[in-house]
Amino acid sequence: MKNLRLLPLVVALAISSMSAVAADNTPSLPIDQALKIAQDHLQKVGADRAIVGLVLEQATFKSTYWYAKWSSPIDDGPRKEIGLRIDMDGTITRFITGPGGGHEPPAGQRPVGARSMR
Repeated sequence: MKNLRLLPLVVALAISSMSAVAADNTPSLPIDQALKIAQDHLQKVGADRAIVGLVLEQATFKSTYWYAKWSSPIDDGPRKEIGLRIDMDGTITRFITGPGGGHEPPAGQRPVGARSMR
């Protein structure tokens, strides 16, 4: 059962590695170090989740990062963490969703298009 949970990760790792080699744009942070950073993050937050994908993404022409996707979202109050961005210098950014797509209006304001029920 545990081997089946790792299969999507292995496939994603192989595909991302091939695409990185094909593009001649080798990442400065190796995939094994990115995987360790993602595993350490999951352990630190105490989440019993699996990493189902670790993909090399390209934000801009010269900026790349690793994207780690969780098997299920991690609840953080009304928001949920769905994955992690790992930059080539090892810094991390959490991918968060929230009510209304993660965009909440400032206090005292209604969302665009909201109508009064009066």
